[in-house]
Amino acid sequence: MGNKKSPTKKNTSKTDPPKSINDDSDDKIAPYPAKALDENLQKLLTKEEREKMEENLSTIEKYLTDIGIVDMRVDVEKLIITIPFEYEEFTFLSHVVISTEWILIKTSIYEIEPGKLSQTALLNLFSEILKGNFLLNSVVYSLDPENKSVWAQADVPCSSDFESFKLSYFSIIFAIDYFMKNISPKLQMQLKSTVEKDELKRTTSSLYI
Repeated sequence: MGNKKSPTKKNTSKTDPPKSINDDSDDKIAPYPAKALDENLQKLLTKEEREKMEENLSTIEKYLTDIGIVDMRVDVEKLIITIPFEYEEFTFLSHVVISTEWILIKTSIYEIEPGKLSQTALLNLFSEILKGNFLLNSVVYSLDPENKSVWAQADVPCSSDFESFKLSYFSIIFAIDYFMKNISPKLQMQLKSTVEKDELKRTTSSLYI
């Protein structure tokens, strides 16, 4: 990806890992009808591919447990892990999606509410997240096709070992921290917990492979 500057902002250098939600209650988060692979794509998978993806799912579940994540929803049929985690006063909804060759980590960090931002404000937002992509190592901001949310994401090869996966997973935290402390204040945007957004719980179109 070329030589990037390291996250030189003081605010990003002391980032803590996410605090897992240590609660067994099913009321903690509403059921999430996630579907990483649509039905047509799933039909194209061979038996061997499906078995390998389920094996990868099991491996990533173990990696997440070793990292310290205790609250996650593992859906073997849909090959997706849903993780709500707390960062400072917010709770963000993260997905780990299994494909045939890649582990896709996607976390919604800001919902663009219709009519709340002017065209100029949207352009400023897009400009700042692109600058963040350039400035920060291993941090990627993205926008879903519906222009509803800003996401932090990391794509990890299935062949990656635990240390490589952990570094990629924690890059999401750097992305949240940078957005929270450098982008949203600059643009006077109010950050909210994305896990509370019903719309995010109902749609997974931005997660399709």
